[in-house]
Amino acid sequence: MAEREGAVIGVECLALTEVRVGGVSCRAGYSFNTSVQPGLQRQGLGPALLEAAERWALAQGAGYLTGLIKTSNVPSMKMVTALGWQTAARFDYLVLDLARFDGMAEPRAVQFDLYRDPHLMRLRLAAVQSNHFAPLFLEREPFSPAPEGAYAGSWTAISRRGTAWLSVWDDRAARGLDPIAFRAVKAFDLMLERPEALGAFASLVGVLRARGVRRLLVPLPAESTACAMLRPFEADLVGFNFVVKRLGDSLPGPPGPLYFDIRH
Repeated sequence: MAEREGAVIGVECLALTEVRVGGVSCRAGYSFNTSVQPGLQRQGLGPALLEAAERWALAQGAGYLTGLIKTSNVPSMKMVTALGWQTAARFDYLVLDLARFDGMAEPRAVQFDLYRDPHLMRLRLAAVQSNHFAPLFLEREPFSPAPEGAYAGSWTAISRRGTAWLSVWDDRAARGLDPIAFRAVKAFDLMLERPEALGAFASLVGVLRARGVRRLLVPLPAESTACAMLRPFEADLVGFNFVVKRLGDSLPGPPGPLYFDIRH
């Protein structure tokens, strides 16, 4: 926090947690909500706040700092880059208009409750754990129903030449949103496989449509095949840079998928 004459003029929030990087547990800080009072920007307060957070995190044994910055936020990207942060990945947060899939395939999908299939649960948890910078305390939460989480089931659709799988995160009630008025839910753990996966996904979407869902919010790596496949059906898109700074003698993050917190 930055103060001037007893008044708060800047804030930096940093959440310290245990994560996995390359399969090894370590401590990392997640930086968010860095803000400076309007009229006082471009005076070095933002960098000073981040540097103070870095010193504190290093003293707590953190090996990395991470953050999500909108790709449209050019000033913030310039600031963190000048401080030695690197862009490790880009995510596109797609808002899919499910009506655009109408007529592509017959509605057909099978719902799974992972709590009744321990083997499948282990497979999906292993997929989450393979993501670098996944907080250890969150590894199970994506698949936890209310009140601990907002997991609302997993669906798969299979055709002769395509397979689609996704899990649904429905936190509307927790956020105080009326499910009748707000007909959008989040999707994660998405897999599209084989040449005609889009048709299988359209079948799955038809089932969600029948359940009253109108829009699906899906964060995907921007360069992924799944993102390219679904981008034509977007109603909106928000791009995020996943930025990382190594602290001390921490090793560079290994190649591989990075964790995007579905709770965002």
